[in-house]
Amino acid sequence: MESWLKKTLTVIAIFVAIVPLGILGTWNCGDAWGEWGEVQDTAHGINWAPQAYFGAPLPDYNVEGWDSMLMASVGYWISAIIGIALTMLVILGIVKALEIAREGK
Repeated sequence: MESWLKKTLTVIAIFVAIVPLGILGTWNCGDAWGEWGEVQDTAHGINWAPQAYFGAPLPDYNVEGWDSMLMASVGYWISAIIGIALTMLVILGIVKALEIAREGK
């Protein structure tokens, strides 16, 4: 394995390992952002609640029914691994497409 790839995978593994630390900041505090609630601006007559665009595979980075902090951490790990894998697939697809385009010139 090339050294740059080994270093990159090591950094990714470290990030995946520390992902559950993010849950400590929001545990039992509600959502971290206000984007999930209603949008209200009474001065301009706005009262809008966003609808779901699509059903996420792991909504709230968790598996339904996993309410303990340990299981929520596992849900965060699963979400991190899925997100990293999808991101890497997209990047590899772009790199391959660019390589094919360069060879065609």
